[in-house]
Amino acid sequence: MEGNLTTIRSEIEKQLSRSGHTLASFAKLSGLNRGSLSAILHGNPPKPISLGQLDAITKSLGFPEGWLYPLYVGECFSERKISRRRLEPFLIRCTELGKQSCIDEILGRLLESAKALDIVYSVGEKLFCSGKVQESVAFYRIVAENETDRYSERLAISQFHIFISQQAIVDMEERLRTLIVFEPFRGRLPEPLQLEGLLRLAKVCFHLHRWEEMEGYGDELRALAQGIYQQEPVKSGSKRAEMLGMERPLVFYYGHGYLIKAMALTKQGHYAEAKKYTAGYADLSWFRLLDDEGRLAVEKLSMYAAANSFALELLGGNISVLPGYTAFLAENPGEILAGLIIIMQAANRYGFKADAILARFSREIQRFEQFQDPINVDRLYRLSYQTALYLTSHNQYQQAVRLVLQSLKLAIRLNNGKELIKVVILFETNREYADAAQRMEYGDIVKGMEQHPIAAANENRHFGIM
Repeated sequence: MEGNLTTIRSEIEKQLSRSGHTLASFAKLSGLNRGSLSAILHGNPPKPISLGQLDAITKSLGFPEGWLYPLYVGECFSERKISRRRLEPFLIRCTELGKQSCIDEILGRLLESAKALDIVYSVGEKLFCSGKVQESVAFYRIVAENETDRYSERLAISQFHIFISQQAIVDMEERLRTLIVFEPFRGRLPEPLQLEGLLRLAKVCFHLHRWEEMEGYGDELRALAQGIYQQEPVKSGSKRAEMLGMERPLVFYYGHGYLIKAMALTKQGHYAEAKKYTAGYADLSWFRLLDDEGRLAVEKLSMYAAANSFALELLGGNISVLPGYTAFLAENPGEILAGLIIIMQAANRYGFKADAILARFSREIQRFEQFQDPINVDRLYRLSYQTALYLTSHNQYQQAVRLVLQSLKLAIRLNNGKELIKVVILFETNREYADAAQRMEYGDIVKGMEQHPIAAANENRHFGIM
């Protein structure tokens, strides 16, 4: 320990001597108090160096940030005592600068202490709350692996934040794993985080096509939000959200409980029941004392209800709503991708022509390929597949094959074995219409699958397209 303390101070002294600085001149250059600098270098015992002082010294000597960090580790431990006020900011800064060797050395010492998980969890929280979600994961994983109380709130929050860090995963097998790991912890979170946890679980189930589970999370979310609404004192929306520690207004979660339930029922073909739940979020203006954010949530939910009402009518065979639905999508560009899937499904089911609609939204369809988030990648797959089916049934084989190949690539990216089989069958059905280049592209894709193992189809996962 003392060797480390001497080393860091000896290095500073050596660099001061080389630069020709006295304590007085260097104190003026660095902005540090001369007395503090003297106590750090010459005190008996020497005064501990704060991270801010170390960074100021490093900068003034002309070295890159983090130059002395490997020697600073010992400064955070004194006679087996941990200096938490130095250790936490140091771990955060090491994470930001990528000083992994320093982090590993600190954690190696720290995990021998009873206070270890408190500090590690605190660092993870500070990183997460500052927007450094991916950087926080390593610290949450340590908590998850070492927490002995499996029912602790700290463990549940750590698992939740790890789950959030994985929301951009497109691969369905990987997403399924994230759901399985986090799901048992949802009820151990504080209520505000339970709301967000249920919402995110439902979104993952939507991506995975696990409609029954999605329906259950919608029920849980709606019941929890309603319970909080009834129990909490009447306050303005923003103050209530702040008081409860919610990420979004309570009306958002309440309305999405209905929305999630209705969407899950729709995907299972229960259109009449889905209409009842769609009405539940169509007009939430009665919610007590909404703030601006809450009113915006109410407006968006109302718009979603209008879109989904069109969809339910069309999927149920009411073709007369098609012009109105098309006009609605033109006025609400964010709904075009989801809406076109519904229209193409209905066209394939009921046999009406949709060429004019595809032509009308052709520019938007080209832009959909830019989407990278899991839900929209899955939606793009479903639109490509449904449109390929439509074109095949209307003898537009060249265009159909092009979309089959696009669907195949997307199914591989999603790691969705069941859908992959459907696309392969569709290509083989249309193989005679593929030109030489398309057949070669298909062969290359199939060969590439050897390096990208695809999950086998499992009927229990409900991965099928409605």
